[in-house]
Amino acid sequence: MDMRCKVLLGVLTYLTIAGCEAPLVLDDVEQARKQAIHRTDRIQAAASLGDKVLLAGIGFILNSNDRASTWKRTQPVQMPSFIGAAICPNGLQAAVSAEKQVWISIDNGEAWQINDLNTDEAPQFISCGPNNKLWVAASFSTLFSSEDGGKKWKEKTFDEDLIFTYIKFFDQQNGVIVGEFGSVYTTEDGGETWMLKEQRVPNEFFPLAVSYLDRQHGWIGGSNGVIFHTDDGGNTWEKEQTGSMAPIYGLSASALGVYAVGDFGTFLERRSVNNEVAKWGRSTLFETRSYLRALAPLGNDGIVLAGGAGTLQVLRKDSSGKLVVVNKGEK
Repeated sequence: MDMRCKVLLGVLTYLTIAGCEAPLVLDDVEQARKQAIHRTDRIQAAASLGDKVLLAGIGFILNSNDRASTWKRTQPVQMPSFIGAAICPNGLQAAVSAEKQVWISIDNGEAWQINDLNTDEAPQFISCGPNNKLWVAASFSTLFSSEDGGKKWKEKTFDEDLIFTYIKFFDQQNGVIVGEFGSVYTTEDGGETWMLKEQRVPNEFFPLAVSYLDRQHGWIGGSNGVIFHTDDGGNTWEKEQTGSMAPIYGLSASALGVYAVGDFGTFLERRSVNNEVAKWGRSTLFETRSYLRALAPLGNDGIVLAGGAGTLQVLRKDSSGKLVVVNKGEK
């Protein structure tokens, strides 16, 4: 090799090494971290009340005080797997985690207090009654309740080998529990005693998602796109056709309407025209390949839905009364 080739080779080697040792530009990465919603987020649960919205996911909590227009992110060092969210009438916000803890905030998500359930059972769902009493539904037919904002918890078990996946109180006395094997329990004395409905949801149904509009009208969703409906308080259940085979992960029944979300970006709306039999139809307002799991109404004119891959969509009624996307979310 002659001298000119050696010099050229040396220059190229230097430039290669220098290029490898050049500082990485991480501005975009740092900017992404500052965003409230990340592309890797898995949002698992939603709750709303008035202008307040609470989203809970794997390792983080999102709060909004302006009906899902802007968000504040809380990301604990412990990275808990939040699976449920609730907002009480007094403004208290709560999130339950798979680590058997209930996180409580009394200042719109500025600070959070951690409370242990101290149980061997796996929590599944959290809700708050009209009297600000917190309830957690769990495995082995177990309920937890707190009358002091989550500081102390009272445990109650029905001694049945079934999983409770939903609990809601319509007023201080009347409530409902939905669980495995199509079981539905009701109470008329504030949860002191519960009665199992004689007529269970057919086929020992496992409820992945539940929502009640009131004491009489409720919907239960499960695998293969199946949704059952009751209009007599759970005494009887009727299967509704959804036209979907995707598992139903979330349901929302409110004055806005009845909606469902599920796997593969499934977003369904229950439609009734001229008092005919209501039918479910898939919305084409947006598309995502990720699952959708979290769903909550925004008053009478909007809805927020979220799921995997940082998917978060806000829809509101336009001047014609139709839902339209007001933000594109993050895919």
